[in-house]
Amino acid sequence: MNAEPQASAPLAEAAPKVGFAAVPIWLIILTALLGYRGCMYVDQFGGGFDPKVYTPYASFKQLDDLQTKDANAEMIQRGKRRYNETCGQCHQAGGLGTPWQFPPLAGSEWVTAPDPARLIRISLHAVQGPITVNGQQWDLIMSLNAITLGISDDDLAAILTYIRQDWGNKAPAVTPAQIAAVKKETGDRATPWTAEELKAVPLK
Repeated sequence: MNAEPQASAPLAEAAPKVGFAAVPIWLIILTALLGYRGCMYVDQFGGGFDPKVYTPYASFKQLDDLQTKDANAEMIQRGKRRYNETCGQCHQAGGLGTPWQFPPLAGSEWVTAPDPARLIRISLHAVQGPITVNGQQWDLIMSLNAITLGISDDDLAAILTYIRQDWGNKAPAVTPAQIAAVKKETGDRATPWTAEELKAVPLK
């Protein structure tokens, strides 16, 4: 007597099912660790996404600190910045001055004299009255000066060095020590200089 064949399972029950399944916890942890490690790597070696930074350096500052520094160039950059903040509105960014108000600094004999003693005095206490600059007569009434503006000796030295070495001017740098020496010589002077007084200042 033959046994009857068993009925097979319905086709619908044998087909794979589409649905959601729990992600293994180990895969979540592994993904988080890889992401964290990637962030650490970018922070350490990415150089702030600056194309000038390359391995093994981590930042532009690190590279810049390793470069040979030109003290005079740094002083001029500082002087230019401070000049634009304090003097540029009157004497202009190009050092050409303001017609009939403020004389030019570019090519000025008062600016480019080898000894800056007179220029320092003008900067510290201002100048007033008739004065000749580049062959042109000016009648100045100036009150602003480095002392009233609170400019430090270091910043004033940088400003004067800048104006003596830009716009075609070529004169030696000015040091904070030179400014301090002039301050000591002039004492508590509070009035602007005249051209005649400045001309009487001996130059080295």
